[in-house]
Amino acid sequence: MDKYSKTLVLDSSYMPRSIISSLRAFSIIYKGNAAVVENFDVQFKVCDPSLVIYKPAVIRVPKYVNTHIHKVPLTRENIFKRDNYTCVYCGYNDNTRKLTIDHVIPQSKGGLNSWDNLVTACGKCNGEKADLTLKEFGKEIPVPVRPHYLMLMKSVSYIPENWRPYLF
Repeated sequence: MDKYSKTLVLDSSYMPRSIISSLRAFSIIYKGNAAVVENFDVQFKVCDPSLVIYKPAVIRVPKYVNTHIHKVPLTRENIFKRDNYTCVYCGYNDNTRKLTIDHVIPQSKGGLNSWDNLVTACGKCNGEKADLTLKEFGKEIPVPVRPHYLMLMKSVSYIPENWRPYLF
């Protein structure tokens, strides 16, 4: 996937609302449901060489999108992003998928699959902790919380320069 394959979506107040594929953004623009704020200097590959269509970098929908609670999905990748790809127990940092997900309160002791009970752990620490509680394991960690969706939007692997004025 190239670095120009994503588009930032803003609402009418220029607040970031989501990140979608450039192709989806083009469809929304073509239907008249959004306006281009900025384009990348990269074109879509089309059959007609005389047709020039730039990939949208930032689009704006004309209506304010009222999202009281914009929930971040509970996924393995989002937990890693929230914890910055770092083991919460020992600080081991590796983005190569040697990390695991650990239940703070083990499932065997009633722990749920929720934002406040799942953390990033390296394989070694996860194996040592096994089905122990934090008190039994003897380590303290920051309290895990549900991240705000803008926090995860800012932590995408590549942030185009065109997005920076709207995210930071």
